[in-house]
Amino acid sequence: MRPPTKKRSARFNALGVVALPCLAVAGLFTEPPAAAAQSASTGIQSGDPTNSPAWLKTTEPRQLTWGAFEFHPRLREGVVYDDNILFANTNRQSDLINQLSPGIQIIGGDRSSLRSYVSSSKDLNQSLDLTRLTPSSLVLRPSESWPNKFMLLDYSPRWQIYTHHSANDSLDQFLTFNTVWPLSKLVVGVRQDYRYEKTTIVQAYTLGVVEQIHSEVDAGYRLNDKFSVDSAFERQQMSYPDSTNLMGFVEWKGTVSLNRQIIETFNVSLVLASGQDDVGSGLNQTFEQVGVRVRYDYSRLFSMDGSVGVEDRQFDTGRGDSVSPVFTLGATYKPWERAYLRAGIARQQTASLNNGYYNSSIGGYLTLHKDITDRFSLQTDLGYYQTDSTPIQNIPNTSKPSDYYSVQLKGNLKLLKYLDAQAFYVFRGSGLSQNNNVLQDNQCSVQLSLHY
Repeated sequence: MRPPTKKRSARFNALGVVALPCLAVAGLFTEPPAAAAQSASTGIQSGDPTNSPAWLKTTEPRQLTWGAFEFHPRLREGVVYDDNILFANTNRQSDLINQLSPGIQIIGGDRSSLRSYVSSSKDLNQSLDLTRLTPSSLVLRPSESWPNKFMLLDYSPRWQIYTHHSANDSLDQFLTFNTVWPLSKLVVGVRQDYRYEKTTIVQAYTLGVVEQIHSEVDAGYRLNDKFSVDSAFERQQMSYPDSTNLMGFVEWKGTVSLNRQIIETFNVSLVLASGQDDVGSGLNQTFEQVGVRVRYDYSRLFSMDGSVGVEDRQFDTGRGDSVSPVFTLGATYKPWERAYLRAGIARQQTASLNNGYYNSSIGGYLTLHKDITDRFSLQTDLGYYQTDSTPIQNIPNTSKPSDYYSVQLKGNLKLLKYLDAQAFYVFRGSGLSQNNNVLQDNQCSVQLSLHY
């Protein structure tokens, strides 16, 4: 890893000097709330409920247990038809893809306390996913409502078998580990994610392997009834093992947030962050961010989480600093019984995808979910974002703009107590506003999920 220049190293270390005493005094490392995430395949993720812990119901007997652990095995079988597997505008290839995905989820710790927390969170209409439960999210709630310590491990391989283009066959891997340990005023957490999958990389107009490794150590400390502090240290690795044209990066990032509760349902935070993107010799970048974050839970009908700030990015190539706004905004609204509306928008910068460039992306998503009956639900997801690939050299007027959009319709039917059926249709494309590169892709899928 190439170290930054002395000037940039001083900037990066300056935040470390501020952050480390906070960590030492409060004993904490934490992260800010997750923003609208950018995925390698679709750009902005609209909140996939795959890992939603619907099985955590106090009325259901737990049978697969060992000591303090519960085991929840599952098996998913599906067939996907894709009319443009390479996301190409010429030489389009269609195929029928068979997918088989077993999996196991293990929960450990005080399960009764955790179920009580899940139940109360659902009553408040908060979207709860245990894989995203962090000290940052807990420290803003009254400490008496915190669950006791718990651990979650979720692993699932996935075999993809192409009917006509067997060279694209793959064995994908998905792993999530999350543990949270609340004390009287301090909450400590560790998270590890691993994804290795062959998928469509829409920004590169190709089908390829994407490997993502995300590690973080975080914590939150409640100073008193009105003030709290949280801090985070994260490492994010993105790579493309079978591509010689795409460049990955490793990002190191530290964050410190000071939170103030204005009223019981409204919190404001001052957020400072700094980090480094290791791309390659002469291509590394460092950045600093300062901003404000707000969290608002009006009632069981409406909640909002957002941040706005400024990023100053420096480049080892000698290019002048880039100062740009960054922001995220997400909201959930329940307009009718058994229905919710979720929306989000974000502007973020990432280090690299194509050699010699960095990316600035802005876009958002809209999700409408409706439970038609106790057994049948429908969901619609809309997504759109624009990306500007800007050279890290001082070359004027050479940015490469592009845009991507997607529409997904999904239905879920509970056939039996442990057997679900899903069907979805996805239409995605590029060139809605950038007409120089018009691409389209259609996908249809039917799946059966056996889970316990």
